[in-house]
Amino acid sequence: MTAGTPMHQVGVVTGQSRSAYLFGTMMVIVLMLLSGLLVYLLLATLVSGGRDLPYLQSYGLLAINALAIPALALVTRWMHGMSLRDLIAPARPLAWGMAGRAALVYAVPLIVQVIIGFWSGELQPSATPLAVFLLLAPISVAMFTLQASAEELLFRGYLAQGAQLLFRHALPAALLTGVLFTLAHEGSGVRAVWAQRAEIMVMALFLSWMTVRFGRLEAAMGVHIINNVLFSFFVGGVDLAFPDLLTRVDPDPPDFAGFADLMAFALHQVLTIGFFWLVGVKTGFIERGWASGGRAPRQA
Repeated sequence: MTAGTPMHQVGVVTGQSRSAYLFGTMMVIVLMLLSGLLVYLLLATLVSGGRDLPYLQSYGLLAINALAIPALALVTRWMHGMSLRDLIAPARPLAWGMAGRAALVYAVPLIVQVIIGFWSGELQPSATPLAVFLLLAPISVAMFTLQASAEELLFRGYLAQGAQLLFRHALPAALLTGVLFTLAHEGSGVRAVWAQRAEIMVMALFLSWMTVRFGRLEAAMGVHIINNVLFSFFVGGVDLAFPDLLTRVDPDPPDFAGFADLMAFALHQVLTIGFFWLVGVKTGFIERGWASGGRAPRQA
């Protein structure tokens, strides 16, 4: 495997088998279930002790998701003779600056949407005391960093490599991992079921395109992290509570109601992804920073 090997092609280039990825996926699931059970029992013990621990359930769920990282480290070493680096940037130095620049570019349209939402009355100040938010915000950032990184390593990393072996083409591989990513987020109990599914599937395809485009995972990790952090800080969800500054006036908005809602959703995605491509990808900023000096080269 050479330094120019795209991350999603590692399984093909190194001659891995599809059965190894299938068995490895099952092993990751088993390891996460067993370790997740231990985390659940620990949380149950803390709660039963009568301790007042706000946000404990939310942070606990993020911790369970983050357990995919050590599980993948074991499976990639044991089943494939590889390391976690081969799920991020095979045979190359890790480029965390790329993750930061991707997060910065993606954050711009999200923050604009938050400002518009607050101005239009869809968002309102949260009931979370400012002191509590400032105290817990670093914990939220750290936990979302682990959770989102784990999901990227699993879906756009390990499963994408296995899907590439199965289909030998990035598009059907992205569709498969996107469907699996969407299914993994089922069960939230929100009214906007199809709107949520559409958002998650589009995000999954966007992150897969990004990974294939750059041949590495850091940019997708950065975008996923900042998306989750900003959502928890400024929008919030129905099922899990996190310390926040703003929250929806209607915490559980309705689902798509017609063609107008679909068009509004599509426009939102086009503007967000279009801004990312124009400012971050086409200029080469995400790959090389301000010194890029022009259009970025395409990954072979």
